[in-house]
Amino acid sequence: MTDIVEMTRLCSVCYKMCRDVCSVAGATRHEADSPHNRAFIAYEVMHGKRELTPEIVDYFYRCSLCKACREACEPGHDAGEVLFAARKDLDDNLLPETLRSVKEKISSPKPYGEESEAIRKLIGTVKPDGDAPLLLFGQKMRAGSADGIDQIGRVLSLMKKLGASFSAFEDEPATGQLPYFLGFTGAGKKRAEELAEQMRSAKVKSVVPLSADDFRMLKVGYPALGIETGSIELISLPEYLLSLIVKKKPRFNNDGNIAVTYHDSCGLGREGRIFEQPREILRMIPGVNLTEMALTKDQAPCCGYGVGLSFTHPEITKAMANRLAELGKNTGAAIMVTGCPTCRDTILENIDDRSTVPEILDIILFLDRMIP
Repeated sequence: MTDIVEMTRLCSVCYKMCRDVCSVAGATRHEADSPHNRAFIAYEVMHGKRELTPEIVDYFYRCSLCKACREACEPGHDAGEVLFAARKDLDDNLLPETLRSVKEKISSPKPYGEESEAIRKLIGTVKPDGDAPLLLFGQKMRAGSADGIDQIGRVLSLMKKLGASFSAFEDEPATGQLPYFLGFTGAGKKRAEELAEQMRSAKVKSVVPLSADDFRMLKVGYPALGIETGSIELISLPEYLLSLIVKKKPRFNNDGNIAVTYHDSCGLGREGRIFEQPREILRMIPGVNLTEMALTKDQAPCCGYGVGLSFTHPEITKAMANRLAELGKNTGAAIMVTGCPTCRDTILENIDDRSTVPEILDIILFLDRMIP
């Protein structure tokens, strides 16, 4: 097990190799938001040099846990893990007011609210297939998209075009990623156990989370919590789509050249090492010219969702989303494709002017448009 105390000490005396890639510091332009500074504060609290106050605790939540600092750290230390450890099971009176006010909502089975009856009926049309992968739409997608687009309808449309067999839960439990990564370990584990039990009861053989953060939770969070999923295979969305395209060999209806850039979400990229599969998909489409942003792959900035940052510090999320959109704009691309629908929604919910940046599409929406 990682020695959090020693890692915190080493981070606190480092010469800040991670500062330039920190998604939060890059957006706020505040030295106080650097991973080094937050680790330094945690180290002083550990040694009684600072009092643990709500103002100090707030620094533990001014982090998206994107893990870019870990990638930049020469010795391989993880300042994000320091802050994650510091969040666990804090007394409510120490939590930032923004977090106290939404704790119950975040820990609930429906953190984004109930899905509409239309969405329930749409998902209810999926015929269960025990041998096919289970698609986890995720609570954010089930609650509706940022711009009212029928994301679930587009998922079903694309699956039909690719001849895919799959299953879905009409009543889908939350993965528990929000409460878990925000430090509410008990609530996160409860939600995780509910989903794991439902998957075991349904004899699920493989699962494809459409949200990169749900993928991250199943890949990283469940083992850490000791959640048993048996022999269920975890498959990322880009891997699943790539396998379907290779098998189906669909015709693409793209006319002319389209400049496209790709955003690596944190859960798929740094946590899942899923970098090449989505790019391989884009390169298969005739006329698509892939142009990379200045920060990409393991250095790609977080969209701002940050497994809960959008709840605790919406103003930071807004700055991060606008920074990412600007990086996309600087490539000259007409479309920014993300590997995660949550990234797309977060960007669209927060950017100041959609007309000045590339069109933002997740990989499902883009493929549904490209395949007749």
